[in-house]
Amino acid sequence: MPEAAPERLHVLLVEDDLDIAAGLVDYFGARGIEVEHAFNAREARARLLEGRFDLWLFDVQLPGEDGLSLCRRLKAASDDSAPVLFLTARGALVDRLAGFEAGAIDYVVKPFEPAELVARVYALARHLPARAGGWIEAAGWRLDPQRGLLQRDGQQLQLGASATRLLKCLMQASPGCVSRAELGEAVWGTPGEDDDLRTHLYALRRSLRESFGEAPIHSERGLGVRFGGPA
Repeated sequence: MPEAAPERLHVLLVEDDLDIAAGLVDYFGARGIEVEHAFNAREARARLLEGRFDLWLFDVQLPGEDGLSLCRRLKAASDDSAPVLFLTARGALVDRLAGFEAGAIDYVVKPFEPAELVARVYALARHLPARAGGWIEAAGWRLDPQRGLLQRDGQQLQLGASATRLLKCLMQASPGCVSRAELGEAVWGTPGEDDDLRTHLYALRRSLRESFGEAPIHSERGLGVRFGGPA
């Protein structure tokens, strides 16, 4: 078996053949690779809103929007999207070239051996950029901003992309305050509307309370928002 990557990999698999998907989820999981499955492009986009992934494995022939179109759209929408490996029964040169043109960096033709796919995934993982800054720690909480994972006292919560950016900004500044304009920049790239930010902060506090029993996010009049400590 290939040498394991230094950190547990988090992979999004988009595959409409449920038998293939179930087999890959089990096979990868037994080798320390965490896989989330989506049946089609719509489900894939929903998964990407909920969390972050190190690699994307896309079948080309999907119901509705195909894998090539999905890849192009996601690559165009983000400068830091994950590497894509295509899985497909279409192995002609023209098909492989179309996959690379759409933004993939590898291409596996069905049928394939799961061991080869794992080897390719590990090979790609060795070339992934290091996770900038690794874990962020503040007031006894730990956040992996690349995967959107928040941990405290042995419990963890998977955050969506916007909540991750919001919490990253707050935890990096802790115990200091962050202005609402700065928080808007962190989430949307612009200061944004105060009502939108208030909604995001409310949803984040609620998620933390439901998962951990507390939410140390406090608004300070005239200063902004801070993370950690009592209100």
